[in-house]
Amino acid sequence: MPKSRQRELLGLAQGVVEGVERTRGRVVELLDAVLHFMSQNVEDRGEYERRMRITGVERRDPAWRRIALAAEDLCLSLGEIGAGLDRLHTALEPLDDLLEYESLMLEISSAVQHAAELSGRIESIVSGQEGGGDEKVCWLSLKGDVLTLCAAPLHVGPILRDSLFSQKECVVLTSATLSTGGNFEYIKGRLSLEDAGELLLGSSFDYKRAALVYIPDDIPEPGQRGYQQAVSQALIDLCRVNGGRTLALFTSYASLRATHEVVQTALQDDDILVLGQGVDGSPRQLLQVLKSNPRVVLLGTASFWEGVDVAGGALSVLAIMRLPFNVPSDPIFIARSGLFDSPFDEYAVPQAVLRFKQGFGRLIRTRNDRGAIVVLDRRIKSKSYGAVFLKSLPPCEFRSGPVRQLPDEVSQWLSGD
Repeated sequence: MPKSRQRELLGLAQGVVEGVERTRGRVVELLDAVLHFMSQNVEDRGEYERRMRITGVERRDPAWRRIALAAEDLCLSLGEIGAGLDRLHTALEPLDDLLEYESLMLEISSAVQHAAELSGRIESIVSGQEGGGDEKVCWLSLKGDVLTLCAAPLHVGPILRDSLFSQKECVVLTSATLSTGGNFEYIKGRLSLEDAGELLLGSSFDYKRAALVYIPDDIPEPGQRGYQQAVSQALIDLCRVNGGRTLALFTSYASLRATHEVVQTALQDDDILVLGQGVDGSPRQLLQVLKSNPRVVLLGTASFWEGVDVAGGALSVLAIMRLPFNVPSDPIFIARSGLFDSPFDEYAVPQAVLRFKQGFGRLIRTRNDRGAIVVLDRRIKSKSYGAVFLKSLPPCEFRSGPVRQLPDEVSQWLSGD
């Protein structure tokens, strides 16, 4: 290769490197501006995630101007990197005898595309205009020292319709948790499939024989005084009589950690291991321990509501600590709620029912399984919307009574008495 060509390529590569260094500085400027804006508008929650939805109101705030300018500078830098990489790609095209030529050219092309996509996403979130700002939910997330600019579709239905359903002659959607309240109206609306055919089938499992659903009717409701103490003690008593073999599902890490500390202390003399997601290991690690050691109580949230498959006696009790409603302050939940005339009945409840059914499905995994589901949230009985949750479950053995009877009821059921 002629030295002149070598100098040209080195100069182009050096220009890209220098552009990357400038861009790093502009990334810091943008993050500093966003952090300052969040500190002025969102209450500090310590180690817990802080989220702030970005709408036209926030973008019209004079303090947002600093973020907009920093984002503009960053996007210009990303554009310069893309242009530099384009020039380097063009200069390399005649040199197809280079070692790993195809891999190098593909990597450069990918970097150019990535820089353009990243610039477009930043511009779209900050300005709310490019890419259809009215059809997105944008928010800022801060957890520990990790700051993220986020965006999600306001409605996924049109996207699925245009990119998937309209491209196929036939699409079959099947799941154990697509229906709510005995029909498919909610999921069909969310997926823009109002005209789709439907078929609701019963389970092949004999839930009447396999599953007991017990609902204590004398514990405080979530948010009421004494609720946390009551559910912690109920879980302790339940796990003692069952010797572990329990999965407890939570809707927040804060509640999980508060319960974990109390239950672990109470059960340590009973030779029962108490493990908490995010406290004692990753979900995969905790599940392996549960499968190999029957005297385990596993406290989980988020991912444990779905995809967990523990068949047999290793898991015989499922405790649902609280009905899985979305956090009211969640940006996506707030934005999508605005699409409904009655957000709670038409969106919040169906969403929670789907998650509830997913959690319920963690227990009975084979025809030979037998177990008990304990719902430690008496709103499922005391509130009118609770009927929708119960109607969405298969025909199990349903019982309700004082929390003091819970251990005996579960023990007798599991022993077949």
